[in-house]
Amino acid sequence: MRSGEYAWEPSTFPTALQQAPNLGYACLGGQFWFLLPDNSLYEPFWLEANSTDKSEEEAWLVFARRSCDEVLVAFKALVEKTDFDEEMCKFKTLEKPFRLMFNAYFVTERQFYSLGLHTIKSINEEIK
Repeated sequence: MRSGEYAWEPSTFPTALQQAPNLGYACLGGQFWFLLPDNSLYEPFWLEANSTDKSEEEAWLVFARRSCDEVLVAFKALVEKTDFDEEMCKFKTLEKPFRLMFNAYFVTERQFYSLGLHTIKSINEEIK
């Protein structure tokens, strides 16, 4: 945990995704972090794995499982295809060693609704 945000080692993140729905959490997605020994952080925000929106009629548990499954598929694809050393070079001031982490956003049903996230889909549909 760093500044109220959670991040996992890439090897442990799939386990968090598997356990989350059983604890009532959905995963909205996340992105990789390059964490340096001095605790400074670089965020390659373009390396993200996200779930799709919850539909209004979708039960919370169904959404929780689906969101975690979607994030897992996108996360694994990023891990397999990304050259993190090459991505590191996009930050001119970043040097090794760094610790690769995945920062993810898990929410309970109560948090989801209190944050107003349920309205995002309907707003997006209205814009179309």
